[in-house]
Amino acid sequence: MPSLDVILEALSRAQITAADLIISLLTSHQYKEDYLVVDLIQRSADIFDAFLQPAESRDKFKKCSLHLLNKVYLQEIRTLASEDSGSHFGASRTSTKQLEDFSLEEMVETMRARAPYWFSLLGMILGNDEAHGSSQQTEGNANKLKDTSPEEGVGDDDTDSYWNEVDEIDLEGMINGLTGEVGTFSSTEEKRRKRRVAARTMKKAIVSGIPMQGINQKSNALQSLLGFFLQSVHAPSKVIDTLAHLGISISADAINMAVRWLSAESHNALRTLR
Repeated sequence: MPSLDVILEALSRAQITAADLIISLLTSHQYKEDYLVVDLIQRSADIFDAFLQPAESRDKFKKCSLHLLNKVYLQEIRTLASEDSGSHFGASRTSTKQLEDFSLEEMVETMRARAPYWFSLLGMILGNDEAHGSSQQTEGNANKLKDTSPEEGVGDDDTDSYWNEVDEIDLEGMINGLTGEVGTFSSTEEKRRKRRVAARTMKKAIVSGIPMQGINQKSNALQSLLGFFLQSVHAPSKVIDTLAHLGISISADAINMAVRWLSAESHNALRTLR
């Protein structure tokens, strides 16, 4: 293997820098199958790690990497906020069919498919290891059921008591839908693990909904449903409006408008049946 001095001298004679060489190799279609390009891609993790070793380059490399990652996350969130993602609800013109067709499970699957890196980041922040695999593996069933957070078991009795009180909800069906599992729970521990996975998944959806609405005000499906829930439990208007300003709900006025629209729709439907 030639010494680095020989290689550097050859680059100098060719009047090309090491950075220019690497950029040209990676961006040229002519060399995309070349063994040097293949090796660069396969060892990209080692190259990134090497950039982190010298203290003088560490901070700059981190800033560049974060800048690129932020662009990826922002683009994924913009994709989720687009109309064809199904996140636009139109609360002021809500129909009964629109409410019936809404599915949190389908929304979560859309988020996983359209924003895998953003969803993986949230998984890491919320205490599981989904971000440690490849983008295709981050939401696999094996990762979904892993119990990596030491705090997960704390308060299990209180959590069980809470979930047992919401017996009017198809809790088992909702949890299975969010975790991608089918069938009944085989044990109390399995039930707890699936509940934790489902709770994390719902948190991801709610956290994602805030920047989605920030990018596109019409991307408000989750906010609308949460607003209707708050109205149904008689939450004060000031609480609802505060949550609306935070991007978690729609405003009390928007909820009231939607309720009036639904009432008018129901009235017309009953009149048609007479």
